[in-house]
Amino acid sequence: MLKFVVCEDYAQGLERMCRTITKVMMNYEMEYKIEKFSEYNSIFKELIKDEFTNKIYILDIELPIVSGLEIASEIREDDSDSPIIFVTAHSECKNDIFYSRLNAIDFISKYNRYQERLEETINYILQKMYRNKTLNFSYNHVYSKIMFKEINYIEKAPMQNKCIIHLTNGNEKFITKSIVKLKEDLGPMFYQTHKACIVNVDNIKHIEYSKFTIHFKNGDSTNLLTPSARKELKNRVGDF
Repeated sequence: MLKFVVCEDYAQGLERMCRTITKVMMNYEMEYKIEKFSEYNSIFKELIKDEFTNKIYILDIELPIVSGLEIASEIREDDSDSPIIFVTAHSECKNDIFYSRLNAIDFISKYNRYQERLEETINYILQKMYRNKTLNFSYNHVYSKIMFKEINYIEKAPMQNKCIIHLTNGNEKFITKSIVKLKEDLGPMFYQTHKACIVNVDNIKHIEYSKFTIHFKNGDSTNLLTPSARKELKNRVGDF
């Protein structure tokens, strides 16, 4: 479960934050919840101390009684890793954030591309989370744990009820899961280019669209690319 902990004392601003989060999360198959606050209170404090839940904080700086910067300081006393995004109507606060050493991911003005910037930042955080996730499985009684970012592509093994995982180090692993199920597990970093193949978009170096061939950063390649997937992939990643 991922929790977005948002704090904004202006009701319309709070709802705008929540709508933006909901819009972004429509692209991710991930369970999440939005915890809404108009001020810092005991319930908020308990959320900070919950070390078993992944959290993303979105804090207005100008809040009644306790400011967003003070809340962030409280967060960092117990939680050094959760991303914090600051939003504000006062751009002059940026220096305060820079010198506060609160490890904020971003500082977003309410009056300059607010929704676009917030969407971009949330997407950046989620994609970073995915890169550091692992695919855990057993094959022939051997347990494997592979980071998503270590996978170039996965293809269905010919005439067999298993798939081949092609890794960035040139090695291969076998897994007894379908391409469809793996796509669900691996999430938005991966794109299905063929009924028998999914690729890690982050590891693509170059695509020869005319030859239906995808080249990866380690020199590996695959031609499991259908015409319809080629068109959609080009819209997604452009011309490499």
